[in-house]
Amino acid sequence: MQRLAEFEALPYAAGAKKNPSQAAGELGAMLRTRASVAELVGRYAEAKRARGALDFGDLVALAARVAREVPLAAEMERQRYKVVLLDEFQDTSHAQLVLFSRLFGDGHAVTAVGDPNQSIYGFRGASAGQLFHFVNEFPVCEDIQPGKASRRPAPVSYLTTAWRNGRNILAAANLISAPLSAAAAQAGPAGQRSSSAAVEVPALRPSPAAVQGRVVIGRFATDEDEAAAIAKDLRRFRATDFDGSSSEPRIQPAMAVLCRRRAQMECLRKEFEAAGIPYEIVGLGGLLDTPEIVDLVSTLRVLADPGRSDSLMRLLAGARWRIGPADLMAFRDWSAFLARRRGTVGSGRGLGGNDPSGDEEAEAADVVIEGDITDAASLVEALDWLPKEGWTSAHGRSLTPPALERLQRLGSELRQLRALMGEDLTTLLGEVERAMLLDIEVAARPGFSIHQARRNLDAFQDAAAGFLQTSHRVDVLAFLSWLEAAASEEGGLDVPPADVNHEAVQLLTVHASKGLEWDVVFVPGLNSGAFPSSRDSRWSSGSAALPWPLRGDRADLPQWDLDQPDQKGWLDAEKVFKADVQAHGEAEERRLAYVAYTRAKHVLWVSSGAWVGARGGMAEMSPFLAELAPLAEQETAEIHPGSVDEESLPQESPLTRELEVAAWPYDPLEGPVDPRSGNRLRLVPGRREAMDRAAGRLLAEIAAVQAGTPGLPAGQGLRPQAAGWEREAALLLERRLRRARSRDVHLPGHISASTLVDLGEDAEAVVQRLRRPVPREPGMSARKGTAFHAWVEEYFGTAGMLDLGEAPGSDNHIDEAYGLDDMVATFKDSRWAHRSPAYVEVPVETRIGDVVVRGRIDAVFRDADGGWDLVDWKTGRRPSAGQLKTKSVQLAVYRLAWARLKGVPVEEVRAAFFYVADNHVVRPHDLASDAELEGIVAAALAG
Repeated sequence: MQRLAEFEALPYAAGAKKNPSQAAGELGAMLRTRASVAELVGRYAEAKRARGALDFGDLVALAARVAREVPLAAEMERQRYKVVLLDEFQDTSHAQLVLFSRLFGDGHAVTAVGDPNQSIYGFRGASAGQLFHFVNEFPVCEDIQPGKASRRPAPVSYLTTAWRNGRNILAAANLISAPLSAAAAQAGPAGQRSSSAAVEVPALRPSPAAVQGRVVIGRFATDEDEAAAIAKDLRRFRATDFDGSSSEPRIQPAMAVLCRRRAQMECLRKEFEAAGIPYEIVGLGGLLDTPEIVDLVSTLRVLADPGRSDSLMRLLAGARWRIGPADLMAFRDWSAFLARRRGTVGSGRGLGGNDPSGDEEAEAADVVIEGDITDAASLVEALDWLPKEGWTSAHGRSLTPPALERLQRLGSELRQLRALMGEDLTTLLGEVERAMLLDIEVAARPGFSIHQARRNLDAFQDAAAGFLQTSHRVDVLAFLSWLEAAASEEGGLDVPPADVNHEAVQLLTVHASKGLEWDVVFVPGLNSGAFPSSRDSRWSSGSAALPWPLRGDRADLPQWDLDQPDQKGWLDAEKVFKADVQAHGEAEERRLAYVAYTRAKHVLWVSSGAWVGARGGMAEMSPFLAELAPLAEQETAEIHPGSVDEESLPQESPLTRELEVAAWPYDPLEGPVDPRSGNRLRLVPGRREAMDRAAGRLLAEIAAVQAGTPGLPAGQGLRPQAAGWEREAALLLERRLRRARSRDVHLPGHISASTLVDLGEDAEAVVQRLRRPVPREPGMSARKGTAFHAWVEEYFGTAGMLDLGEAPGSDNHIDEAYGLDDMVATFKDSRWAHRSPAYVEVPVETRIGDVVVRGRIDAVFRDADGGWDLVDWKTGRRPSAGQLKTKSVQLAVYRLAWARLKGVPVEEVRAAFFYVADNHVVRPHDLASDAELEGIVAAALAG
């Protein structure tokens, strides 16, 4: 408000009578918006205090405040940690620097390690100059006489050997980072400069064992040509043995495509899909765009919101249900009819009954505004009240028998899933996945292992589990709102960093690639305006960013000089500020390119497409690609054979020159067809024929087995691998037939450890529950257990951090209702509180008989003899001896799963229940073996 008042009090031009320009008016409006945002920030802080909530920034600020105001706290930390190593220091914020310096800044033994050229998280508050502020914030203290100490900047050493990259790749990376050091050449050494915005570091040198490496440069006419070239080289590199290893089976090279923006991934994904290249999209932002997750989220929306007809349309027109345009129009007519009838009933002119056959005349005679019908009609509701066969709308449209049958099946499926809406979110997701056959669909993808094929579904489950741990509301609508915020406001939410995957090509953003490495790295889309990004990051151009004068690292950032005599001076200074911000932003983008280039070990493949999507103008080559041209002249890099000279690039976009036409609906196995030429688009033809042929053979074999006659000769006319599949399929069919003859009992492919416990106690009740699931209201005991488990996880997760006690506004009333205080006190007096677990809340799964059992071990400890000790926290009362034998099945499962996971005998794994309320440890001595656990499953199946 002070800045706004200063601006409005100034004349537009000092010494002249001129009316303010439009730009001055817009600047004043921006400052007023800023004042409103500041008020919202204050209200947001009050809301957090009222709820007892803290975000990451609050945690750092609170910790820094404790370190400043409670000297004993800092002293205790210094005594506890004699030597401190701060890794990846270039990714820390100014607030973290202040926190660390207050804790360990007075001559303590502290070393910070980092690469300022890899400081790419400026949008999150990190600063490339952090490392060079370190020398002053953590000075060397030397006693010159009693009571006096001299301080000098901490010494700086450079680690200049790169142990990852090939020599040619490192040459490209050094070429890109050279301007960063050149800008700081005259800034002076660390500790003798007022700003660390630009940092000079020596160029990296290859290790003695570094490979030569390859750098491939390409310039293509379109982004589609670029994607096709990447797909072609991917297939070639997948067959390349970069390490020269003769071991069998040969491990495929790890490969990744690093994109500046997620929008680039769609073109690449379609090309990989058409070429049959296994791929993995890393990160929830891209995850929300994958087909199986789109279908899963659409189903959740249909279940939770009757108004989401758009999501139902995704399912109806999708590959599974395949409702065609004529039937969709008839279904829309039925939905509008129901809306009209509901309106007439509400107005007192009820039509009576559920038979609409006599309503056609009234429907045609009434004058109804079409928009009102559209707004009131719901396809989701219409699915629950389908018409009788033979119904015809006033427009003469009716549903065909196949469409009506499919709609009835879909409606029945959705009604069954709605019965599970009261279940835990992750349980609901699993049931939706199985009902939609998504697990089978992804498992059938060629070229993927079952674990790789499920990665997107499993990552989505992990995201849902994270949502449950952090959200106040845990219902489906809250989860869907969270996903929409992730997609629209944040471009996707971060998920835990993925491991390098040798089975599939990984698509991810450059920011997400930090800390990873691959044998082959592709960096497409190196166009001016895209990479480096031309996005305006000035705080003066909007209301999203914190004003830079309020930031702690403002000395390293460009500043807007507001010491001006008039409003025009403010505007002129803002233009200078804009130019400075652009230069600052390009340096940030250059560091991002440096990170992308240094992810590669053997091959770095960088490229640009002149025409991108439906954009109107040709994209110029990025300087990050053009600067590599001298390497090609030195034969350090090579030009891709499909690359196009600038003079030969088309002057008009080939992507918009001709309109792409495709007939819909189309066979999902074959892909769309261009009606003008009859050519298939997107997918390789022939998949339908191969699928029908395989299905025909399978049906013939099933019919032969059921008739008791010999089936097709094993392996007839099949390649060896396919013959092996046929033998496995025959065994599976035989086992299925035996089960069908004994009893029609089905268990899901995956069950929880608690379900296995229930099977041992009452298998019939479990089977009935699985057949007819009924939502169970969460009881107080379950909520108490959840609250206590969350506290224990936080207790072990924050071991070694400051114990700040209760923060104002914490949920004391909830703790008292659950009796958490008593349980916490008991736990802190137990033996477990003084031990450090090796793992906490570990998800495990293992196969037992015909099912896979999943569970989560509360805590895993490593004993002095090298054995493992698994502990399950129990907040209820200790059971009787008979009940304990049944409950111990859970520990037996955990013990078996952990032994298999670690590859140790089960005798080296111990397990126990800790009943917190009784402060009692129970160690069953007769835990079931794997054969006994399989017997429980077999008994349930046999009845």
